[in-house]
Amino acid sequence: MSKRALSLLLAAALLVLCASCADPDVSDTLDPMVEYSPPAPFTPVRVVDSQFTVRYDPDASFNPITGTSPNNMALTPLLYEGLFVLNERFEAEPVLCDTFSTEDGLTYTITIKGGVLFSDGSALTSRDVKYSLEQAQQNGRFTGRLTHIADIEAPDAGTVVITLSAPHSRLPLLLDVPIIKNGSISSDRPPGTGPYTLDTSEGAPRLTAAEHYRDLYTAPIDVIYLDFCSDAELPARFIAQEIDLFWSDPGGIGGPRLTQDHDAWYYNTSILQYVGFNMRRDILSHTAFRRAISLAVNRAEIVEEVLDGHAVAAPLVLSPKHPLYDSTWVTPVRDVSSEISAIFAEIGLEDFNSDGYLEYPGTAGESQPFSLSLLVHDQPFKVAAAEKMTDALMSIGISVELVKRPWESYLSALQRGQFDLYLADVYLPADFDLSALLAPGGPLDYGHAGSEAYKDYIAAFLAARGEESETLAARQLCTAIEQNAPIIPVLYRQYAVHTSRNIAKGVSPTQSSIFYNLSNWRIALGTSG
Repeated sequence: MSKRALSLLLAAALLVLCASCADPDVSDTLDPMVEYSPPAPFTPVRVVDSQFTVRYDPDASFNPITGTSPNNMALTPLLYEGLFVLNERFEAEPVLCDTFSTEDGLTYTITIKGGVLFSDGSALTSRDVKYSLEQAQQNGRFTGRLTHIADIEAPDAGTVVITLSAPHSRLPLLLDVPIIKNGSISSDRPPGTGPYTLDTSEGAPRLTAAEHYRDLYTAPIDVIYLDFCSDAELPARFIAQEIDLFWSDPGGIGGPRLTQDHDAWYYNTSILQYVGFNMRRDILSHTAFRRAISLAVNRAEIVEEVLDGHAVAAPLVLSPKHPLYDSTWVTPVRDVSSEISAIFAEIGLEDFNSDGYLEYPGTAGESQPFSLSLLVHDQPFKVAAAEKMTDALMSIGISVELVKRPWESYLSALQRGQFDLYLADVYLPADFDLSALLAPGGPLDYGHAGSEAYKDYIAAFLAARGEESETLAARQLCTAIEQNAPIIPVLYRQYAVHTSRNIAKGVSPTQSSIFYNLSNWRIALGTSG
């Protein structure tokens, strides 16, 4: 495969994760990371079958590295564990890692937790970790995040040494990759070290508490039943309590329409919704003009009116939920309308013919009108967000044509540069590496906005070590993108976990695992009849 073909494939993979996605200005870092609908007093409920049942895809793999079924992959944290897991603040917490150290950010020495057994009773060793990470580099859904890794060694049974191609102080954030047994990548259900195992001994598959798990009290219930349920069937079966838990993308196509009589926990993701520019269009090559567009976008309105508040407005490129984010970095603007008017005056734009839209001043005294196209995937919530942006730009005198296309046509237009502006979602890695968007030739640099300067800011952000250095690098990255506007961050998406009313307590999902902190869960099924 050619380098160009590989780049296009990676680009499609990065965006396709958001193609079927359900993506108030919440800048206060004291706000809770997981929002939920408060449950009624916790008492067992009357249920039909006294079973805790989740949906799965019977014809799809449970392999946590190569699997592609969203429903099955959502369940893999019950069966598999990584060296680390992400908490609600996008921080790495050790799981199979006992200790780790690095002197230079290039070489990491990781000690594996002892006494860990796979579901088949065999002991976890560094060979399993090395094998899993190498397979994840080559196959499946984790390939893009491990490009920094140059070499992995297992010098003894309890130690893994990872060497990187460039300094990276946030490597643990990328190492929530599920660990499978050495040599098992071809299996649809390889042995894992999680608190549950996939059991088919009684015919229909189900998840049962793993007898070899190191902490028998982690599993809140002995058996989790699996059942196939189509999207169309889900609302009725959830209301009937035949399905007790599922996850959703609030902005997704065909999202379930549910009554309010259930519990929902919303969790933050690193899915960035942003506006990109075609820098080869003359008017868009003006930094000040792009900045004016950024000022015109009402992020809070999009969050509240398009996504019902289930997203986080992003005035800067880092998520407001990132541990380094500081709302004081946002450039204060006293009067947005006056600021935009000043920018237009600076670059000579004016409504010369009084038609309500801006024109260029012509060399011979005549005005030159212009119009911009805004390309968007025809997914309903993205179209609704793009319509808000179109209205905002029209209100300040910029003529905009909204171009809505189905996914394949949308992606093709991006790759061919057939746009002036485009609205997109991108699933950033947990280290918030923006290289795909802003490094020269990055697979998502559709508008040719990438530069060596942005590449350097990103590299400094990823390499910075120590609180002071990390904060400075994060601020410099955010400031450079805010001031130059190669892209316009709009919001960060939230996903949700839904459970029947009062059945589960202690649910605290994260992007890394909807079953995060499972040992704190309580499941009360009541009695049938």
